[in-house]
Amino acid sequence: MKIYKVGGAVRDSLLGIDSKDNDWVVIGSTVEEMLAKGFKKVGKNFPVFLHPITKEEYALARTEKKTGKGYKGFDFVFTPNITLEEDLMRRDLTINAIAEDENGKIIDPFNGRTDLKNKTLKHISDAFYEDPLRALRVARFSAQLNGFKIHTDTKKALQKISDENELEYLTRERVWEETIKASKHNLNQYLSIIIEHDLCNPWFDTLKVLPEELNQNLEIAWCQISELNNFKFAEKLICSDSIAKRLLFWKQFSEFDISKDINYKIKFFKNFSQNNNKSVSEILVFFPEIKNYCSSIINEYTQVNFGVLAKEISENIETVKINKLKTIIENHE
Repeated sequence: MKIYKVGGAVRDSLLGIDSKDNDWVVIGSTVEEMLAKGFKKVGKNFPVFLHPITKEEYALARTEKKTGKGYKGFDFVFTPNITLEEDLMRRDLTINAIAEDENGKIIDPFNGRTDLKNKTLKHISDAFYEDPLRALRVARFSAQLNGFKIHTDTKKALQKISDENELEYLTRERVWEETIKASKHNLNQYLSIIIEHDLCNPWFDTLKVLPEELNQNLEIAWCQISELNNFKFAEKLICSDSIAKRLLFWKQFSEFDISKDINYKIKFFKNFSQNNNKSVSEILVFFPEIKNYCSSIINEYTQVNFGVLAKEISENIETVKINKLKTIIENHE
């Protein structure tokens, strides 16, 4: 049995970047041997194990063969005679196919270090076409690794994945996961690559334009992009409840008409609550023409103790709320 550190940890080390997660590949072993040494099996489709002490992931060396559409259409072989180079060959990019042995020696069969030096994202082999998630990973690495360019051959590979509609076989969860990872670095760059290389369908099919600058807050950035794309951006993706709620507020403010009558405004403001004040304040910064007006009414309205007020005047709570809100709005006209 031989164990090698592989993938992102080795790449980041060579780039002088701290890496939190280590991945390991095990050559010449079996499931039975790994279990006997105390490793816990967690992989469903192929043997991945957790180290009994560090809890880091160790995977048996494997090869794979495409048998169907999407990223699940693979058969895996993980016999003890599979070599390190065979395992590395199945990976996506040359910069992610570098290994390091227990003595610190670098094994780089596909010249990944050269591509690191030249800041190039280059796929290893035709196996790249077989997993559509790799197209989004290229976009994500473009966002993550500042200044890296996509190799001409890899651009052609991205186009092939797009032309063959392989992206539609991904799950919403996998696409969302890549998008979230990219957002931690440069969401604008990630989405720019998706647009440039025709990777929008089906998950970003309404994405046509991006803001010149995106807010660092993902939820605000999501709203900025959505507004520019008719609030239909990435509707097929799952997203967090907080993003969905903030996007709803953003759309409401974008459509608010300050010239409308009192009944329109009562209907607009009555659903705001004190729990929403922080999100509302952050959003209204982007709507300077209505910021002061809306902030004043919402803040004043949400500070009212309606329970006490209803007891004092012996009226239905909803009637109390509407009457109070009407008064507040009239005072700001």
